Amino acid sequence: MYQDMQAFDVIVIGSGAGGGMYAKVLTEAGARVLLLDAGGHKIDHDIRHHQWPWELPYRDVYQLDRDYTVKLPTRTHVVGQGVQERMTLFDGSAHNTYFNDHFWAKRRDWAYTFPTDKPYRWVRVRALGGKTNCWDGGAARWGPIEFKGASYDGHDVDWPVDYAEIAPWYTKTEELIGVSGGPETRSEASPAGSWLKPIAPRCGEAKLAAAAEKKFGLFGFGAPKAAITRDFRGRPKCHFCGPCNQGCDSGSKFTTIGVLLPPAMATGRLTLRMNTIVREILVGGDGLARGVSFVDRYSFKEGAAYAKVVVVSASAIETARLLLNSKSSRYPDGLANSSGQVGRNLVENITASVSGYLPELENMPVTNDDAWGGSGRMIAPFVNVDAKSRSKNFIRRHGLTLHGGGFGKRPGAGRLDFAYGPEMKDDVHRNYGASISVAGQGEGIQNPNNFVDIDPDAKDAWGIPAVRIQLTFGENEQKMIEDITEWGIKIIEAAGGKVTAWSASPSIPGGSIHEQGTCRMGDDPKKFVTNRWGQCHDVKNLIIGDGALHPTCSIGDPTVTILAMSMRNAEHLAESVRRREL
Repeated sequence: MYQDMQAFDVIVIGSGAGGGMYAKVLTEAGARVLLLDAGGHKIDHDIRHHQWPWELPYRDVYQLDRDYTVKLPTRTHVVGQGVQERMTLFDGSAHNTYFNDHFWAKRRDWAYTFPTDKPYRWVRVRALGGKTNCWDGGAARWGPIEFKGASYDGHDVDWPVDYAEIAPWYTKTEELIGVSGGPETRSEASPAGSWLKPIAPRCGEAKLAAAAEKKFGLFGFGAPKAAITRDFRGRPKCHFCGPCNQGCDSGSKFTTIGVLLPPAMATGRLTLRMNTIVREILVGGDGLARGVSFVDRYSFKEGAAYAKVVVVSASAIETARLLLNSKSSRYPDGLANSSGQVGRNLVENITASVSGYLPELENMPVTNDDAWGGSGRMIAPFVNVDAKSRSKNFIRRHGLTLHGGGFGKRPGAGRLDFAYGPEMKDDVHRNYGASISVAGQGEGIQNPNNFVDIDPDAKDAWGIPAVRIQLTFGENEQKMIEDITEWGIKIIEAAGGKVTAWSASPSIPGGSIHEQGTCRMGDDPKKFVTNRWGQCHDVKNLIIGDGALHPTCSIGDPTVTILAMSMRNAEHLAESVRRREL
């Protein structure tokens, strides 16, 4: 056994967006903070942007761990071939590529389960900085209607806060991490922020945006991204070396390691303990959290650490798992779970896309315009934003992003009618640079059948009971992706493009990597796990600091909202400590 670690003011579990922000704010406020992470360091140094596929193992033909592979079916409509079922194979590696395979937590060790008829793709990172190392950087604000969706359409619940309250924290976050985009959005449904200059669109994106505005009155603006287009707060501007989800060795994209942890370390009040797997949250005789027990990732030795406050920022599913595993005679159903809501209300975004090509861009000379693979022009939500735009088919909203018309690392055909030989090569050369797409992200709505709990039999490699995940998308999500694809087809055709395929079903469960809602915040202790500050109703010195808090998952990328909420709540926690309210 390890000797128990000294007592701290605060223990933060998880070093991603929420945990990193708590560590920065609290150490700068004078607190002694212990930051625990199940992964290690140096992952940000192992970036493979500048390698070619043939330089990687098996020429980047990924070798799945067959014993732990999940099969995830989706349906795609291919022009000329009809609807086809496509199978995604998942063993823990989010993209099945050796470019960033080292980021991901593999199912062989980091076990989770699901019902046989509800396969789920749970993407996790085991590294200091968490998923900020490999997120794509989407940083759009959520507009006023996203915080009060129930008041608009009557489904589920509103957030206990509104946009006016969160807007200043969005601004503070943007001015800290650096977000490029806009500069305007022309829509209250996706407000403009304190953004740096956006990158210029690729040719195909510009043509799609022009067609969308001319034909349908839809304005395409520079999609907000947490990467910088000029030198910013000691970080160099982006030089567009590769896809952001493969990491960022220049530090131009926001990561916890590059932005939040250095100032926290500089205070001298942050202690890092990596490769530390938290088993449970310890509780004292007074019912308050007093620390955590943990297992070393490699030695399997056990230990404990103690603090006056515990902040759980392990990501929505892992946070719920930790609370549900923290049982005691006082909390037999799991910690902070008198409401029965820990693990309930799992939500995530759905995604869909339409692909095609622009004939006028065929045979274009190859140029270096990798730019930002995950960005493009964004169109703010325009359905279900007011009485005039109400849909009869579905509730809630989606946004669109216009992509393509560029030359990436891997040439691909805009259309491909030939399997092999010279004709295939000619097709690839002709369409390299001509490929375009319109993608959409929308809100998956709350469903009582979507939740997580603890599997009674399965355990991970460290003997900790595994989480069981249940989530499927319903009719509302199906109708929403039909709307996304209808708009995608119309925009591509309005630009003079040819459509080749589109999504015929919602994205695979877990595919967006935007899981939220398992420990929702609200004013009523009988219905919600935490109050409006992320403070657990049952355990006053236990704080939830990630997307588990979110009552809804809104239109898309949650990271900038997690950062803004965490900054706000951490400042409130620091002030509460100063006033001795905890």
